[in-house]
Amino acid sequence: MVKVTVVICILTMSFLSCSQAVKPTSKINENINQTYIPPGTIKLVDTMFIDKQPVTNEMYKEFLRHRDYYWTTESSRMFEALPTHNAPLPDEIKVLQQNSYADALSSLLNIKDTSEVALSDGERSTNFLDNPVYAKYPVLGVDYKEALLFCKWRSELATLRLNHINKTKKSREQFPKKLYYRLLSESEFVNVINHFKQIDRLKQLQASEAGVKNHPEGYLITYNLDELLNDGSLFNIQSERIKTDTLSKSKTSFRCICETEAW
Repeated sequence: MVKVTVVICILTMSFLSCSQAVKPTSKINENINQTYIPPGTIKLVDTMFIDKQPVTNEMYKEFLRHRDYYWTTESSRMFEALPTHNAPLPDEIKVLQQNSYADALSSLLNIKDTSEVALSDGERSTNFLDNPVYAKYPVLGVDYKEALLFCKWRSELATLRLNHINKTKKSREQFPKKLYYRLLSESEFVNVINHFKQIDRLKQLQASEAGVKNHPEGYLITYNLDELLNDGSLFNIQSERIKTDTLSKSKTSFRCICETEAW
């Protein structure tokens, strides 16, 4: 027990010392719902979570749809003044909200080819992103600037969702005030990997296994892919090293850290 406590304390200090969140997260509210975990993430410490697995095609397609049609510079600017709970929203935010939370699985109802297709060494078919068969696979080939933009969009949409589902001030204040998503640093990745190894909850898979359903809860899922870091470099999470050689962009994936801002 003492050993586990020491490991957790060291992990917490390591995360917080290298954190580069958009906003500080040291503010603590004792009334906050400590059981709340942002969707798709695993808790690291009280104010920090990590994606269970890399961002999927399904998630990234929703981002592209919003970027092209609904998520505007104006709506993003208004995000900072978002009401704390069920208050009238500016028109730009209403449009974004009304076109959010769409059932991304609806397109899966029209799947005709459900055969499993192996994804080896980053190779993919030209319709990899759009084919619903690969909806749960990591999105590949995203560049650094697009990944940063995805994090900003996700931060705003996730916070908007908390605003939308909590209709009263009392209900709203039981959850974080805002969520901030970002890419990880190399040291954070190393700390995360070591932590999940120590508690025997690291699951290392081949990319072709990405579409498998019902991966165990509470496990960090990794694939033989390179993931983007917050400085734009690539980190191979299974070999635990920065990739310095020239790599095929099609092998590049990414996942996010989520930091919460309390009231």
